[in-house]
Amino acid sequence: MNDPETPGVVEAADPEFSELFDATHVVADLKEETRETVISAIVARVGELGLVSDAKWLETALTERERMVPTAMPNGVAFLHARHRAAEKFPRQFLFLARSKKGVAFGSPDERPTHLFFLLALRKDMAHLRWLARLSWICRNRTTVANLVKAADGEEIAKLLRYAVEELPGNLKQRP
Repeated sequence: MNDPETPGVVEAADPEFSELFDATHVVADLKEETRETVISAIVARVGELGLVSDAKWLETALTERERMVPTAMPNGVAFLHARHRAAEKFPRQFLFLARSKKGVAFGSPDERPTHLFFLLALRKDMAHLRWLARLSWICRNRTTVANLVKAADGEEIAKLLRYAVEELPGNLKQRP
């Protein structure tokens, strides 16, 4: 389907996990200890990978979104995203994950440390909402989160996430 926000680009309305994420989209050993430094490190990495054309905009957008209402959830997970879509800022849409084994105070309602920081950068609201729902479903399982936190490296994290996506219930499965 042609994307009106990015002329000449054809993208699925519900992109597949393999189109959005791979092992290079993982920081497996995040050392940062504050909300601001976590965001900065994630943005620096997606910038290095060429996933964002304006890293300064992304860092500002994520920081402002976190100040408004933290995206951290109970169970040690945060779902970072800009408040407004800016398709022109992303050469391609993607999912990204940074992991802190130690955990970071990130504003979770349960006041526990956040270990997994997903960044959602999808061009369309519907795709964003579908992938947010899927990742939320996956991360509601404490065993899955614990396995992601304990995983040896980015390859293992990507493998665990691929498996979890394959095991989603019917109403969250990929739509053709």
